[in-house]
Amino acid sequence: MPRISWKYFSLLAMLVLAGCATPNVDQNVAPSQLANTGLVFASVSTSVEYRYGPIALFNFKKGGIAKSREEHIPGATLKPSELQEDYGRLVVLEMPAGANSLQRWHVAHGTTHYTPRQDFPEINFIVEPGKALYLGNLHIHVRMGRNFVNQPVIGDLVPEIRDFSERDVAMLKSRYPNIGDAEIILEQPFLGLWSPTNPSPAP
Repeated sequence: MPRISWKYFSLLAMLVLAGCATPNVDQNVAPSQLANTGLVFASVSTSVEYRYGPIALFNFKKGGIAKSREEHIPGATLKPSELQEDYGRLVVLEMPAGANSLQRWHVAHGTTHYTPRQDFPEINFIVEPGKALYLGNLHIHVRMGRNFVNQPVIGDLVPEIRDFSERDVAMLKSRYPNIGDAEIILEQPFLGLWSPTNPSPAP
């Protein structure tokens, strides 16, 4: 059984959704500037690409939405993937210091929006002032299928959080020269399939 449900939205709704993604922090940021905030970074990706997606989105309790791809034209043309293994990019967000969590995921593909049928347990983490916390590779495994008119559509989605720290930290350092080893926290709050039945996503 597919682990997704879907609703059809107009192109206008997709434009609104695209605008909700939180932009990456300025690349000149220095940890010494972050007295009341910290950084959270992750690679966000999907396993499949077909024309204009899919695009994975991960929602935070505080700090907005991390998005796997950006569009040249929403719903039509995507910017090239930054990752060789999958389809996605590095996301670096500034968030308020203190407790936070990953709350849910969803996937956009054209004008179709996919959300999980069941509630997922939150993944809790702590943002430290002046530090950069690595959440991992926020990844959606995508299985494509075909609809009743034989057009390719998404058949199933499975979220997983993986450790791609060697690649992702190297990307972070190349783009954010003011962030050094002392400011990077690699104690990931959760690794594995993020599912409703998983008993241990939250510490």
